[in-house]
Amino acid sequence: MNKEKTVRDNKSVCPPQGEGQREIRREGSYSMIAENDEKKRSKLWRIAMTVSSVLIIIIAVFFGIRLFTSNPLEGKWINEGSGLVMRIQGNGTASLEWPDESDGSEELRYHVDLKSKTFTLYQGEEDGTSQEVYDTSAESGFAAETMEGTYDYSLEQGELTLTEREYGDQMVFEKE
Repeated sequence: MNKEKTVRDNKSVCPPQGEGQREIRREGSYSMIAENDEKKRSKLWRIAMTVSSVLIIIIAVFFGIRLFTSNPLEGKWINEGSGLVMRIQGNGTASLEWPDESDGSEELRYHVDLKSKTFTLYQGEEDGTSQEVYDTSAESGFAAETMEGTYDYSLEQGELTLTEREYGDQMVFEKE
């Protein structure tokens, strides 16, 4: 070995100094992004903070929109007392299944008014204006005839309470 000596400590490897020598490379805890160039590191830090801030804002907006504009009643609801199973779907239809009274399920249309907290079940194409709403022929099933109408709703911790607007009768459903 000639004059080249390598000095070692626990943090860096330093070749002998002289003309034409490479820069000192740091290892261990001193190895940082952009090789200790403060401007590059600062720029990278700002980019990382900007991207993470934008992602946080996008996620917050997504959940805010989802929370305040989605249908809170969507899902499967079961009335323990009567056995009525109501599946409220996002496409404006509700499927009613009353095992004790009928075979199969019946489809009704619904409308939810989030401001006045009302839930309207009806048969037909338009909310409350169709003649089929008042049809009591044999075609409409027992569950459809019984459940048609407008209800005030209350939703607390997986429990849906439908209160009939005219008589005040209440039905309590548990979310499954």
